[in-house]
Amino acid sequence: MRKPMLALAVLLAVAGSAVPAQAATSAPGPATAGVTWSQLMKRKLDLDTASAKLTASLPALKAAVPARNADLVKAQMAATTAGVKLTSVTVKDEVAKTSCAAARTAAATARTALTAAQKAKPVSKTRVAAAQKALNSADATVKTRDAALRTAWNALVAARTTQTAAAAKVATATTAIVAANQAVADAQQKIAGMPALITSVATQASALSENVVDQTRATFTTADTTKVYGITVNKIVAYPFQHLIDDAAKAGIKMSGGGFRTKAQQIALRTTNGCPDVWTAPASSCRVPTAIPGRSLHELGLAIDLSTGGKTIPSHTSPAYKWLAANAAKYGFANLPSEPWHWSITGS
Repeated sequence: MRKPMLALAVLLAVAGSAVPAQAATSAPGPATAGVTWSQLMKRKLDLDTASAKLTASLPALKAAVPARNADLVKAQMAATTAGVKLTSVTVKDEVAKTSCAAARTAAATARTALTAAQKAKPVSKTRVAAAQKALNSADATVKTRDAALRTAWNALVAARTTQTAAAAKVATATTAIVAANQAVADAQQKIAGMPALITSVATQASALSENVVDQTRATFTTADTTKVYGITVNKIVAYPFQHLIDDAAKAGIKMSGGGFRTKAQQIALRTTNGCPDVWTAPASSCRVPTAIPGRSLHELGLAIDLSTGGKTIPSHTSPAYKWLAANAAKYGFANLPSEPWHWSITGS
């Protein structure tokens, strides 16, 4: 049974939101139903791939969160240690400054005392010697405390550098944990939204399938075909069909088949299959159901008779049919129930 014919202009308007900009502008002039169907199916399969990749990446994204938390804790501990060290050396530097200033004051006082002893009348050598000794001691103390001050200052500079680096690591670790949590949230949001988006795009493509057949039948030439693994199909279905074959092979189902055939080949097949009349007898009247010439989707490259192990898929219980029944719709293909081997974009 054919699906209700929908206004193509309306469908194209709806489809526009789901078609990548590059694909939507790749064909000159107004897009045909076939072009739009092909774009939608590419978008849909790309979304399938993106969804699978996102889902596969989620465990690693989640695992990164505790790792980034551990980095932040480590950075905060290092920053705390650096802060304590900076406080300690700052105190020592202040103590060293105070001590150095006191030593300089004492040295100045000793120098003044020496001058007074030298100027006193009469001069007392003992007093001068004592004053000189006191000055020498004060000068030595100044040198010692100057050295201690330099050491304290260098320690303070180093502590400040360490504290600045530690603070930067805390900032970096904080940014990393925020980013890690955001990556998980973004991935989860995208994964949650993917099914509805994929279903929407697939529904739009499905609604176009009958229009694709009608428009293709009116304009089809063999230039509209291409080969996918040696199977001649319409370019409209080439991208999703190749993905179907590839993914089936990954699942252990290797398939081949026959796609496009000319009207002459369809006539010959009708004759071979014993149809009572090539042009008028219904497909079901043939030994093997075979469409009337001009009606077969094979003549448009929009249907494929699939085979596996060198033989046409024999039954609805075969592994190849079961895989197709479960998965072909993902690629825009449906089965003609009376023929387990026959798959097309409309199921006819």
